[in-house]
Amino acid sequence: MSITLSNILEQLPIESQIDFRSKNQHLFKQKDKACIIIDDDPTGNQTVYDIPLLTTWDLNVFVTEFINKIPVFFVLTNSRSLSAEKTSQIYKEIADNIKKASELTKREFTIISRSDSTLRGHFPIEPATLRQQIYGNEAITIFIPVMFEGGRVTVKDIHYVLDKETLTPVNETPFAQDHSFSYSNADLKKYIEEKTKGCIEASCVYSFSIAAIRNQSAEELSEQIVSLLPNTYCIFNSLCYSDLDKVTNALLLAEQSGKKILYRTSSSFVPSYIGLHPKHLLQSIDLIKKAKNHGGLTIVGSYVKKSSNQLKKALSLFNNQTTIILDVEKVIKENSNKYLREIIKKIDHNTASGKDTLVYTSRKVITGKDAHVTIDIASRVSMALVNLVKGICVRPKYFIAKGGITSHDLAVKGLNMLRSKVIGQILPGVPVWEMSEQTKFYKLPYIVFPGNVGDNNALKTIIHKLKHHD
Repeated sequence: MSITLSNILEQLPIESQIDFRSKNQHLFKQKDKACIIIDDDPTGNQTVYDIPLLTTWDLNVFVTEFINKIPVFFVLTNSRSLSAEKTSQIYKEIADNIKKASELTKREFTIISRSDSTLRGHFPIEPATLRQQIYGNEAITIFIPVMFEGGRVTVKDIHYVLDKETLTPVNETPFAQDHSFSYSNADLKKYIEEKTKGCIEASCVYSFSIAAIRNQSAEELSEQIVSLLPNTYCIFNSLCYSDLDKVTNALLLAEQSGKKILYRTSSSFVPSYIGLHPKHLLQSIDLIKKAKNHGGLTIVGSYVKKSSNQLKKALSLFNNQTTIILDVEKVIKENSNKYLREIIKKIDHNTASGKDTLVYTSRKVITGKDAHVTIDIASRVSMALVNLVKGICVRPKYFIAKGGITSHDLAVKGLNMLRSKVIGQILPGVPVWEMSEQTKFYKLPYIVFPGNVGDNNALKTIIHKLKHHD
């Protein structure tokens, strides 16, 4: 049942006015450990900037980052698009390689398992695998899925989506009916019980209320964290960064005293934990330095309702020549190479002529006779988009990829990205990556637009912003 934000605020103590973010920055630097964010899709860097993004995880990759004393980096697994079995295998491999690299380089680390703020993803597989492989049964698991930039908050242990003044429990939104990761409970304690199939009972999950967080000192909160038994799940309620920054300060203090902690969070936690202060939104002048006379490229693969609504608005900026519908029915036929070559030629011509191009998959969702066939169809559509990107020869002035899985596949398989850097956000929650030297188009501004972020005009706003870059 929805409630209003003002009703909640009336019942709460005032939030702290102390600058805990700066304190966190000091504590994070002081402990001199690598913070590794293992991300289940490419959108978790939507709140940070100037941080490397890795798409591989062999031993040498971690050894290099540790030797270079890189303080924070993301490992993009894209596991939300994979099976539970494959995810488990990947996370074991990552954990083992991090441990070995740490032993070889004598560099310590902290792990954040980053996932969706609307509770979709391989939970508890990912955090449980990391905890078991790295800490055995010594660590506690902290669960904080808030993402303020997208209006995801937790109050009285219930996780909400905030839209203007209205708080809707996340289990009453379409996200809870996700075809791969559906769930019934917005109460995070009950969610953990549901997802662990009763192995962890709701009554065994510890939680800190917003009142407790606001009324107590960070030191008092830290003492309570330290006293939690190993192998325990703990959740923290938070309505804003003031709450979260204080919580994070308490967690850093607990780590300082030797407490072993594994984090399962969404993206607001990362800047709070490393003490990264907000940066202004990126402007087109910050992004478009090369190929400024060329057209830009937008590819929309996401089918979620919000993406389709945003697509409708963005189409007003394009005409018949610059709008390309990728017909899914043609793509899933045996030989679609000729069809794709025609599209590639059209994109290159538009780009070289200084015209922005919008490519989107036909909106009719085509499913197979069973789940296996449906997954195969989705992967063939994804591969078609990848082949478009592999085929283009003319460097666009910008590249927008709409949808988490789409943006990962196009970056890794289409542009051959192994390592890049998130340089900031173009809109709240919409990160921009700068492609490194070994990728197809060096320093290309690559905009990763999550399927479930922004209002209906958001995609149009970004394209318009990049079109008028002078």
